[in-house]
Amino acid sequence: MENTPTPPLELPNKAYLLPDNIPMWPPVWWTWLLVAALLIAITALGAFYYKRHQKRTYRREACQAITQSIAELSDKESLLLCHEMVRRCLVSEGKQHLVSLPSAQLFAQLDEQLPGKKRFSSLGAGFIDGPYRPVIELNEQQRADMIAVTLFWIRKHHA
Repeated sequence: MENTPTPPLELPNKAYLLPDNIPMWPPVWWTWLLVAALLIAITALGAFYYKRHQKRTYRREACQAITQSIAELSDKESLLLCHEMVRRCLVSEGKQHLVSLPSAQLFAQLDEQLPGKKRFSSLGAGFIDGPYRPVIELNEQQRADMIAVTLFWIRKHHA
C-alpha cells in the first residue's frame, strides 16, 4: 500500500461568491460615543476623588499628629492637643464662627452630629473644662476614650 495523494475534491456550483468576513468591532456606529463618554466619566470621577483627597489632607495630618505625639505628652498637654486639633479642623473647614465659641458651647454643638457613644459629652466635664483647670489627671481609660472620640470626630465630621 502506497501513500497516494488523494485528488482535491471538486465542489459543484463554483459560481457562488461568498461575502468577506464581517468585522466584530465596532458593532454599531455609536460605540465610539459610548467609549468616549465612559472615558470622560472615569476621568471626571478620578478628578473628583483626587480633589476630595487633597481637600481632606488636614484630617490625615491631624490624626497623625495626635497618634504620634500623644504617648509622650502629659494629661493636660494631651487634652490641649485634642482641643487644638478639633479647632484647627474647624478652621480648615472654614467654620471660624464655631472656633470662637467657648468650649462648652462648641462641644455641645459638635455633639449634635455624633452618635451617642462617640460624643464629647460622654468624656465628662474634665474634657470640656480641662484646659482651664490648673491640674488634671486622667486614667488610661479616660485618656484612651478622649483620643478615640477626638480621632473619630476628626475622621467623620461634617462641620
